[in-house]
Amino acid sequence: MMMMTTMIITRIIFLLLFLSHAIAYTRFNLSHFIYPKISDEFRPQPSLFLKDILGEISATEHWKSEDFRVSNLEIEKVKFGNLQRYEIEFLLRNKKDYVFNSVDNVSSWKRFKDKEGDFEVMANEVSSKAVLGSIQIEGPVELLVSGDNEMSLLLPWNTSHSGLKRILVGEDVTVEVKNANEVSLFKTSNLGQQADSEHNLIDHIFPYMTCTPLLPVRISGSSSVVAFRTQNPGAHITSNLLSNHVIELLPDKCYSTHTYKKQPCPIKSLRLRIRLLETVLKSLLGDKIGYGAKLKAKIEASTAFRFVIEIERKIRMNDTRWTTMEEWRTKPSVEHVWFDVLARIENRRLMPIVVKKMKPFVGVDSYAWSNLMANMSFTKLSSVLVAPEALTLDVNW
Repeated sequence: MMMMTTMIITRIIFLLLFLSHAIAYTRFNLSHFIYPKISDEFRPQPSLFLKDILGEISATEHWKSEDFRVSNLEIEKVKFGNLQRYEIEFLLRNKKDYVFNSVDNVSSWKRFKDKEGDFEVMANEVSSKAVLGSIQIEGPVELLVSGDNEMSLLLPWNTSHSGLKRILVGEDVTVEVKNANEVSLFKTSNLGQQADSEHNLIDHIFPYMTCTPLLPVRISGSSSVVAFRTQNPGAHITSNLLSNHVIELLPDKCYSTHTYKKQPCPIKSLRLRIRLLETVLKSLLGDKIGYGAKLKAKIEASTAFRFVIEIERKIRMNDTRWTTMEEWRTKPSVEHVWFDVLARIENRRLMPIVVKKMKPFVGVDSYAWSNLMANMSFTKLSSVLVAPEALTLDVNW
């Protein structure tokens, strides 16, 4: 009996020691001390999709960024359309660059099919499918496609080729590039007169040595190319398939074009813009241009978005606008302002084109007739003459 009691007591003591050890173990969790704390830079960050739009609003309205936020953006009212963006950059010998940007007007607007989706996701998806329309390029040029993309070529008389990486376009041949993402070139600019006189001297000594050299034009994205004679579109074009990925479109003859003569821009839609900008720079800079100026130009497919965004802004006590209001007005703590936004996507962010503040809405302040006519007597007038509803004063906020 004594032995059994001793065993029971021993087991109870062992059980208590085990439980106390388990409790102590659960309270002292080493991982709480060695596990790294999450820094703010690793926490989920808000989307940067609208950051540039909000930055434009902050700059134009002189608002602090922490005082306002987006309160509403109705997906069903968002419109989008394709446009072409032009970027022309002049690289001068004095190490100064002049960059000019412009965009075409959107010919037609569309709306999202999904009325309840995420605006950022749907906008990026639509923008990724944007392609250029018809871009006409006059030879002599060399079309180069980048990456894994390829070109398909259609010649007169229904002759076609596919899987091309390079197309050598001779003189008097025009190609029409369709469905490309971007078309770009890099060439010598017509700015600077000294280089022109040097080239004219060389042309006088060595005239008509060979055909005009090919100017490289780079194409981004898989595209289709239609070729035709510049002077006679229906005429046959002699071609030479140099390899599986390279074809040469031969001219009828080597025209009497000087070898060193500066070629005009072969891309028709860029030619007039470049001439205009060159004229402006010549008038502004004069002799400071020097010689040997270079030109980089590109046409990029983009998507424009037009929508109305509602901004909720906190009104601080020292707000200059609201401190000038009459004392009888009730000072709100927040205000809602609407902006009409026209923007395009660049690097998965909306870049503002035009951000315009919409006309303020018309608010109302209502007062009962009894408050306005407390000291007036209507004993001799019929009560039907007094309007039973409250008086409404239109106020422009």
